[in-house]
Amino acid sequence: MIRIFNRYLPIRDTVYFVLENALILLFFMWSTTRGGGWANLILFPLVVQISLYYNELHPSFPRFSLKEFWVKHLQAILLAGGILFAIYLITPGRIASARGFWVHLAFFPFILIGLRLGYQALAAVRHWETPVLIIGSGQVATLLMETLIRHRNLGYRPIQFKWDLGAPDKLGEEWGKLGDVLGVHQVRKVVIALSDRRRQLPVEALLNLRVQGVEVVEGVSFYEQISGKILVRPLRPSSLIFSEGFNRLRIMRIAKRSLDILLASVGLIFSVPIFLILSVLIKLESKGPVFYRQERVGEKGRTFMVIKFRSMRQDAEIATGPVWASENDPRVTRLGRVMRLLRLDEIPQMINVLRGEMSFVGPRPERAVFVEQLRKKIPYYDLRFTVKPGLTGWAQVKYQYGSTEEDALEKLQYDLYYIKHLSPFFDLTIVMETIQVILGGKGAR
Repeated sequence: MIRIFNRYLPIRDTVYFVLENALILLFFMWSTTRGGGWANLILFPLVVQISLYYNELHPSFPRFSLKEFWVKHLQAILLAGGILFAIYLITPGRIASARGFWVHLAFFPFILIGLRLGYQALAAVRHWETPVLIIGSGQVATLLMETLIRHRNLGYRPIQFKWDLGAPDKLGEEWGKLGDVLGVHQVRKVVIALSDRRRQLPVEALLNLRVQGVEVVEGVSFYEQISGKILVRPLRPSSLIFSEGFNRLRIMRIAKRSLDILLASVGLIFSVPIFLILSVLIKLESKGPVFYRQERVGEKGRTFMVIKFRSMRQDAEIATGPVWASENDPRVTRLGRVMRLLRLDEIPQMINVLRGEMSFVGPRPERAVFVEQLRKKIPYYDLRFTVKPGLTGWAQVKYQYGSTEEDALEKLQYDLYYIKHLSPFFDLTIVMETIQVILGGKGAR
């Protein structure tokens, strides 16, 4: 896999993505250079890829049914065509009148879909998959097998080897079995996922493999790469202490804060009409203030008052006290459901971002009462407070809205990945995915 902006992507999908854009450029080069200049060579693939991205047709290409595959691609191409048509209507006449461009555009859907169907057919061939040997039979090994089997688009063909050292005299026997498996499947990557490495780790055998050019990686680290989260339960402190990441250089902090101010300022300016409209609608629908302030825990455990548009009844927690939000929560108003679906209730938190209490991207701020419960039950939970909480976050785009302690654990695993790989470029990719999540109405309660 290859890491781009702290995201791990299969090399073959990344190479295909580059080649696909090169073909798009070549396909339209003749018509655009004669009809409108080189600017169109940048504009067209950019609009096409954005349209594909927001229809979930980005690397690594998810596996849809054939019907979904066609529908989503046609939706993306129609969206791209509409955007380009609108752009060309307001451009100089010599650009809009480029006949060659529109002729090419008519044939483009068939070419793009044909390319992607061909690629997916090739990617499904087992010969194209990289065999990876997973040594172990515990929780990590099971999760790795399940993840790689479920996500074949990652390009791996998993093989499990249950290393057994019940007695010292079994070492030679087990090493012989391991050698046979490596030879039969031509394995060039080995993942160590043993539950007790101190007693079971075949150090000499693995060293022998390493010097022969076989890549040997640790199970939790490999799972981090393929899933975008860090396993918390089996995680040892040394795995965090000696791993790369957790970059907190001054220039990184300045860049992140500058990005926060820029995004929040632009967001608030464009949100002025939304503020006016929602303020009126909230007052018309139910009694109570327009804005809702609630204490949340922020960086270094300091508390602050988060600002939101009120989406619940004013007396929502009088009888129950603080409780997790649930699906079809009866406390939420009709307007509140719409606001939560589109994340409009979160817009005022950009004020918290400008104040420096929050970042635009980071772990979502939690209520103090829930923090006290979760930090006692979930290991490494306090690591969330080493960065500022965010208006959006990696856990929000990768996992649906959480309402239980297990959900909180799952979200923490994504949050730890973000904290470890934090960077302004990573923040930008999360902002883009947040827009995709909002447009799809995913995960709101």
